[in-house]
Amino acid sequence: MTIKTTMQRLAAGAGAIALAMAGAVAMGTAASAEQGADGTPPGEAADGTTGTLVVHKYAGSGTDQDPDGTELTVTRPPLAGVTFDLCLVDDLSADGAWEGIADLAVEDAECDGDVSSLTTGDDGIVSFAGLEIGLYKVVESAFPDGVTPGLDFLVSIPYPSAGSDDTWLWTVHAYPKNAIEGDGEKTVEDPSANGLGSTIPWTITTRPIGSFNDGAPVDSYGVKDSLDSRLTYVAGSATVSVVSASGDETVLTAGDEYELTAPAGAGGDLIVDFDADYVNSLPAGTSFKIEFETTVTAVGDGTIENESTEYVNDEDEDFTTPSVTTEWGQAKLLKYETGKPTKTLDGAEFQVYDVNENGTCTAPLEGSALTVDGETTFISDADGVVDIPGLYVGKNAEDTDRDYCVVETKAPAGYELVSTPILINVKIGEVAEDSWTVTVPNPPVPGPDLPLTGAQGTLIMTIGGLLLVGVGAGAIVVSRRRRNA
Repeated sequence: MTIKTTMQRLAAGAGAIALAMAGAVAMGTAASAEQGADGTPPGEAADGTTGTLVVHKYAGSGTDQDPDGTELTVTRPPLAGVTFDLCLVDDLSADGAWEGIADLAVEDAECDGDVSSLTTGDDGIVSFAGLEIGLYKVVESAFPDGVTPGLDFLVSIPYPSAGSDDTWLWTVHAYPKNAIEGDGEKTVEDPSANGLGSTIPWTITTRPIGSFNDGAPVDSYGVKDSLDSRLTYVAGSATVSVVSASGDETVLTAGDEYELTAPAGAGGDLIVDFDADYVNSLPAGTSFKIEFETTVTAVGDGTIENESTEYVNDEDEDFTTPSVTTEWGQAKLLKYETGKPTKTLDGAEFQVYDVNENGTCTAPLEGSALTVDGETTFISDADGVVDIPGLYVGKNAEDTDRDYCVVETKAPAGYELVSTPILINVKIGEVAEDSWTVTVPNPPVPGPDLPLTGAQGTLIMTIGGLLLVGVGAGAIVVSRRRRNA
């Protein structure tokens, strides 16, 4: 096995992903050391001649180019934040020192001296300069999240390259291979308020650049979010940002870096088409964030699902995010006369509130009445039914129900007001026919006391009659006494 074969095999075992920071590290060189000229065999180099190793990091799969130590043109995005450690394994300046190094396995190579470290910057490059004639080991010791590190490799200074007319290279370019990972993501947040018609925030985070299309430049790239028919896009709510590998966000301008197509009315597609040249100019690990809002206009089965899809090169490659859900429910109340469930009452008015912080409906309630589908008051119809058409339950199946408080603010004419707040439990979906979230009976308003027929008048007449009888009897007794006298 030749030195060239070993170097090619080891270099090919590591791939390209990077943003770079160039640097120069002297490995025990004298102040008078000079960079060697390509084409000069090591045995003909002047004492103290040194070389340079330039490591390039790019994202995505390898290209069809053979690594031969020369500088290549690579159409892959560079990757920043990758740290390389370099150390001397063997001094090759002595006679016969080159023999057998082609058979040395990288895992068996041990450092014989200090270790120097450099980290790639925005161009994905690090340069180790001032390297004396020798065999060196390179280890990728640190890398960003989502990046699979490249393999360790060995390289000689100078490097015998079959791809160069100079044969011996004193400036050696290496392209260790990396793979970048990362899935796109879709998230949903709680609504601005818990009634139907409130706004719901959604966020799409794309896969990082370098993880799709094998890291190669794209011809086209976009994201589509197909909205459920129960969702209506809030006009003007979309913002699109570019997110660096380190997490820094910059809001982009529509018409420059991307074009936005927004749906009108319920459902429809929200589409963001990115400028391909702009995408191709970004470093590996960069992603995009798309934020927008919708309103919920209907409950249906209560579970509203949403996902987004990335399209690469006119849909030659697509990726759909895992779906997320927002869950909603309905409340139905039944009003009737106390003790008479079939005698339903119309005209009762209710408002609905979030429960208190402690989960109760103890008066006074802590919040304000909720607006549901544009209404804050809900009135019983001729069948006694109070329909509260949509209340928030939760997201992503984290909850199956949610408690609320309803308060009767106006009783039906002729009936007493039920003023105590009532705790209700709302489940996902609509309430079944002839079923109720809660029933609320009202007693009739009591009227004034009416006299008992004949009772009081008869008593007075009776007493009056007895008095008259008594007076008459007394008069008879007096009259008889006078005659006898």
